[in-house]
Amino acid sequence: MMIVRAKFRDPRDFLDSYQSQFQSGGLFVATRLNYGLGSSVVVDVRFPQLRNTVLIRGFVAWRRPGRQRSKVRGGIGVEFLASERLKRDFLLSVARGEVVDIVQRRHRRLPVKLKVEWRLKEARSRYSSLLEDIGEGGAFIRTTDFMPLGSPVILDISVPGSETTIPIEGRVSWTRHTLHDEGMGVEFRCRDQGGARRLKELVRRIEDLAYQAADRAATAG
Repeated sequence: MMIVRAKFRDPRDFLDSYQSQFQSGGLFVATRLNYGLGSSVVVDVRFPQLRNTVLIRGFVAWRRPGRQRSKVRGGIGVEFLASERLKRDFLLSVARGEVVDIVQRRHRRLPVKLKVEWRLKEARSRYSSLLEDIGEGGAFIRTTDFMPLGSPVILDISVPGSETTIPIEGRVSWTRHTLHDEGMGVEFRCRDQGGARRLKELVRRIEDLAYQAADRAATAG
């Protein structure tokens, strides 16, 4: 996962950068860094009317060099994934003034693709799955091994670059049974300050690694 920062002065600035020609929409992100064409990225979208930043998945569809004489900004065109349509529509609605983002989210979720092993708290059977997002409040596990709502689970999360896993306790809060999009939402439940600190550090480390990966890839490109 690579996170690309996209900060806009105001909603008009965001709308001017929106790329409607892409099938699922997209954004022009001004940058001097050279991200590789086709690279998978997560765009960290910010403008004043958003109470929280919005992280939206996409890929680099084109690059444009800057031209100082004609005042053309250099940057990349990021095409959103079709699965991000709800986030795309939300961003457009807030930017157009059609809705007001009044919800202050306690914890934002980071889109990720991390291996995770998990089990029911009092069971021995273990399941290997893919973690598709994570935040201090919970995570989404891509799986067809559904457990009843409220089931206590233990997630052993592997951090990139580390040989050890970090166990996090939670409970199944919801399930999704859509074909090819199945999974479970897990709400984390840290029972002490030590567990809460470990979870916060885990999320911070994953986010830092994503920004670092994006900077390295852009510099190498």
